[in-house]
Amino acid sequence: MAKEYEFLPDQEGNDHLDKLLLSQRQRFGLLRWSLFAAVTLVSLLVQDVAGYRVQILGGGINIVPCVIFMITALQGAEQGSIYALLASVFYYLSGSAPAAYVIPLITVIAVLVAILRQAALRRGFFSILLCALCAMLVYEMSVFIIGLVLSQTVGARFWTTLLTVLWTMMVVPVAYPVLRGIGKIGGQTWKE
Repeated sequence: MAKEYEFLPDQEGNDHLDKLLLSQRQRFGLLRWSLFAAVTLVSLLVQDVAGYRVQILGGGINIVPCVIFMITALQGAEQGSIYALLASVFYYLSGSAPAAYVIPLITVIAVLVAILRQAALRRGFFSILLCALCAMLVYEMSVFIIGLVLSQTVGARFWTTLLTVLWTMMVVPVAYPVLRGIGKIGGQTWKE
């Protein structure tokens, strides 16, 4: 005779997230932020591989800060501020950022842009385009001015800095539908 405890059936379910005791909303939130992190990582990879090599009239493409600003503006100041801080730290630690000052610079600009969008702008593509343009302009000009003060650049690079902002805006129409789709995972506080 077999004892009861010798032949127990396997537990049903193969979801490893069941062991974490997360609700479905929390799982979707975890998925959303994981996908945002993956998009940030892919944008960093694209910028490192191709972004710095492609220059049109002297201006390049600065994808990573633009993606950080867009995600922060889409998610709002409350959730986006934490993301902006973590993403800017990751951007600096990757070695692609100009210096450590980009951490507070990106975080503050991203939060201010998110607050501006929540307070004064309608939700949609053109508000994201305007927010990304303002944020990139402030970011690139701040990096340029800090570079002048630290004698890391020359004043003649002003026009190439403006061209970098212009070329970076080409990222917005490509990235916006992807980021908006990811932002809809698990419900959202804002309706795009």
